Amino acid sequence: MRSRVQIFLFLFSINLCAQEGLIVGNADSLDLEQVIISASRSSVHDPLTFQNISSDKIETIYNGQDPAVLLQQLSPSIISYSDAGTDIGNYAQFRMRGIDQSRINITLNGVPLNDMVDQGVYFSNFSDFGNSIESIQVQRGVSASNAGVASYGGAINFESPNIFSGDLRAEQQLTVGSFGTLRTATELRTGLMKNKLGAYARMTRTRVGGYKTHSASDAFSFFGSAGYAGEKDIIKITGFMGKTQNDQSYLPVLLSDIETDPKTNYNHPNDTDDFEQELIQVQYTRSLSNATQLGATVYYGGARGVFPFAIDDETQFVYGLSNDHYGIMSHLTHTLSNVLLKAGVQANTFDRTNYEYVAPNVGNPYDRDFTKKNDISAFGKVSYNLNNLNLYADLQVRSVAIDFSPDEELETGMNLNESWFFVNFVTGLSYNISQGQSIYASFGRAGREPTRSDIRNGVLEAEYANDLELGWRMQTDKWNINANLFNMMFDNEISSVGALMERSYMEIRQNVPNSRRSGLELAIAYKPTSKVAIDINAAYMNTNVSEFDNGTETINDVQHIFAPNFVFRPQVNFSFSDQIGLILSGRKVSASFMELSNIKSFELPAHTVFNAQLDVDVTPKASISFMLNNIFDELYFTDGAPVDLDFDGVVEGPGFRVQPPRHFYMVFKVGF
Repeated sequence: MRSRVQIFLFLFSINLCAQEGLIVGNADSLDLEQVIISASRSSVHDPLTFQNISSDKIETIYNGQDPAVLLQQLSPSIISYSDAGTDIGNYAQFRMRGIDQSRINITLNGVPLNDMVDQGVYFSNFSDFGNSIESIQVQRGVSASNAGVASYGGAINFESPNIFSGDLRAEQQLTVGSFGTLRTATELRTGLMKNKLGAYARMTRTRVGGYKTHSASDAFSFFGSAGYAGEKDIIKITGFMGKTQNDQSYLPVLLSDIETDPKTNYNHPNDTDDFEQELIQVQYTRSLSNATQLGATVYYGGARGVFPFAIDDETQFVYGLSNDHYGIMSHLTHTLSNVLLKAGVQANTFDRTNYEYVAPNVGNPYDRDFTKKNDISAFGKVSYNLNNLNLYADLQVRSVAIDFSPDEELETGMNLNESWFFVNFVTGLSYNISQGQSIYASFGRAGREPTRSDIRNGVLEAEYANDLELGWRMQTDKWNINANLFNMMFDNEISSVGALMERSYMEIRQNVPNSRRSGLELAIAYKPTSKVAIDINAAYMNTNVSEFDNGTETINDVQHIFAPNFVFRPQVNFSFSDQIGLILSGRKVSASFMELSNIKSFELPAHTVFNAQLDVDVTPKASISFMLNNIFDELYFTDGAPVDLDFDGVVEGPGFRVQPPRHFYMVFKVGF
């Protein structure tokens, strides 16, 4: 019912706007809207490692894929993997510098998207999210202060559509392709109206059969935004909701079974989850003076659903949850002649109910527990410019408390109260060598509390990342280069050992005393002519875990799991005319280990994949894109784990999550 009410409110706002007609957007109002996300984003002078991705770049390659896959195509050091073996539908996740996404702060307009107790993001619950994004900022390493979970390994900041720019327009999209893919989407933008209102709405239905056996996905999503833009203030309501049913296909598969049938799926055919999720945020921005702006946001997020696991044809365990997430945040920006000051506070509370039952006994759970988490933080940032030198400092204090309560009637679950206090900071400097060219250096430290599953498995200690970044930026008419060296040193890192928890996709983790990740990253854009553009994202990384306990002995000096030494992604864009374009791209990833002992037989093989995309503008408002992925039909994997088929403690061998063979998509767009 809540989701239906949100849809009605958004559509009602759009209807009000449509009755008033259009005027040219107010430039001051458009600038003021950027204040909404400026508190959590880095600027060009900040000595941090980041990359800005515009909507033009997103729309060029977007066909409905999960944001994890989209990020892999656009930024260095990111590798995604999917359960079903498809880019669209079902579950996909990513790692940045080999760090899983539960350690990456992910926000929309500064509002947290991470589940506050699991600390991950499940984009499958709100599919087609990537098509409603104005821009993305990817921050790698210990990042600027953000609301929500710690920016421990990086931060991804999504910006919703600018509803006050452009003209009244509508668009219909259709994606068809391999694995029974059918995606339909309808979008409406009003631009700024005479009554100073603006609105945006998008509805999408996605159905995918999945590459692996019984790995289909059926999803519905809605994204909407409406607001008022005055001379001195903006109020904006943004929200999304989604409902998804996914056939489960997460269990790694033995190579021998993959070679017999690459579509092999160890999950039971009766296992289909059912989840829904929504978020609504109300943001207010006020210009107090030419130098001072105030922003405030309140938000609510909710999720609920069930996740089944059948051990045979007779017994199916069902794991259910329900979340409620409330938060408030505010920030102040003040600009002097050569000083930029930002300060803010945020507080949120997260309530979770988890329960388990054996199907079909929905009303008779055998286990149930309750989790409550409170998170309060404050930050201050200062950027001081002195001729060509820019000094930067960012300090955040964060207090976290989590409470586990058992169901008293069932007498199950743990009863535990834990709290943590973190002082996170980044400080550094940048220097402008010449017009369009600068160097920077920074050091940051961030602490992170364990997740719910970590705590339930006895991991209670926080982990800390210490990050040194050195970088060089150059921008000319033809070149845009970002190069950086990084050295991330970890204290008490909660490291994955490679095995999965029984009857689960969750990794088993433990604290390791000292570990490190260091390397080089490159993002290069070169436009030699008006008809050709070349993009290269590349990364080299070396990692080390000083010691860990494998259950029988202590092992020293091993590499992190899923941390390949080398990732290389080139892309070439050809514009044959104003109507026809061709994109050729590839991705080469070196081998890595899937378990922390670094046993050679449990290695994730290297892979190289090539893709092509042909774009044709049939008319000024109609286009067709044809995408051919994995052109040379390589059998490859981006994730895996040791396989214990019978859950008897005996590992049969390495297992893999197979990725899709040669496949295609066609995207049709028609504007009105």
